[in-house]
Amino acid sequence: MDLSIIIVNYNTKELTGNCIKSVIKNTQNVYYEIILVDNASKDGSCKYLKELFPSVQIITNSDNLGFAKANNAGIRVAKGKFILLLNSDTVFIENCLPQLLAFLNDTPTAGVVGCKVLNADKTLQGSVYHFPSVLSELMFFTKGIIKDFWEPVTYFYKMRYWDHKQIRQVDCVSGCFFMIKKEVLEEIGLLDEEFVMYYEDSEFCLRMRRLSKFVTYYYPFVSIVHFQGKSKIDLNVVTLGHCYKSALVYLRKSYGLFAQNVFDICTKSLLSMEYLLMLPFCFIYKVRGKTRILWQLIWL
Repeated sequence: MDLSIIIVNYNTKELTGNCIKSVIKNTQNVYYEIILVDNASKDGSCKYLKELFPSVQIITNSDNLGFAKANNAGIRVAKGKFILLLNSDTVFIENCLPQLLAFLNDTPTAGVVGCKVLNADKTLQGSVYHFPSVLSELMFFTKGIIKDFWEPVTYFYKMRYWDHKQIRQVDCVSGCFFMIKKEVLEEIGLLDEEFVMYYEDSEFCLRMRRLSKFVTYYYPFVSIVHFQGKSKIDLNVVTLGHCYKSALVYLRKSYGLFAQNVFDICTKSLLSMEYLLMLPFCFIYKVRGKTRILWQLIWL
C-alpha cells in the first residue's frame, strides 16, 4: 500500500462525499486506501457515505472525539507507507498524489509535505507559516482591537513575503492537506490528543523538528482546493473556545508554562478592554453578539 488517506467527518456528509469523489476521480497510478473516521455525526453520514463508497473503510466513533483523536484512530489501522490527513472540505483538481509521493521518497529529510492550496476562486490560500508564538497568537485572538498595529507580524508569520512558487523547507504546513512518512509517526508518535481541534499540525511539525532528522516541506507544483471553514458547522464561541484552549496547550508544550501564562494574561487583558469599549453600544445587534463572544472568551 502506497498511501492511506484519512478523512475526519462530522455532520458534513455532502462535503465529505464531494471530497472522496474528487480523490477517486483525480488519482491514478497510486495504490491507496481511504479511511473515513466519523465523529458521531447525526446527519446520516455513515449510511450515506457507505452506500456511495462501499470500498471506503469507515470507523464510527460513539462520541465526537475531536480532530487529533479521530485522525489517530485512522492512523492506527492505516496500511500505507505514507499517511495523508485530508480535510473533508477539500477537493482534488488534478492527479497530485504521485508527484508528492515521489518527492517524499526522493527527499530523505522530508517528513511532512504540503501542496499548494487554493481558495474556491482558485486564488492562493495561505497554507504555510512559521511556528506559532506568543506574539502571533496574541495578534490572532485580539485582531479586532490591534489588527492594524500587528499587520507586520501577520505578514511575516503567514509568509506573505514569499511567492509560494518554489519547493521550500518551512516550519509548518496546513493540516487541511498533511502528508506524513509513516516512519516519522513511528519515531515521534501520533498527533497529540490533548488538542481537540487546531494547533495539532503545528505541534506535530515542531515536535518532528526537535526530535528527529525530518523537516517539513512545501511542494508548489500540484494543487487542491480548500473551502476554508466549510467543515465547521458554526464559527461560534464553542469553536473559538476550542481554538483558544488549543493555543494555550500549544504554547505550554512548545515554550513552557511562562509563555502560556504571558499569552493568557495579555490576551484576556486586551479582550477585556475591547469588551468595555463595546459595552455602551450593545443595543446594536452585531455589537451585542460580539460582546457575548468576548465575555465568554475572557472567562474561559
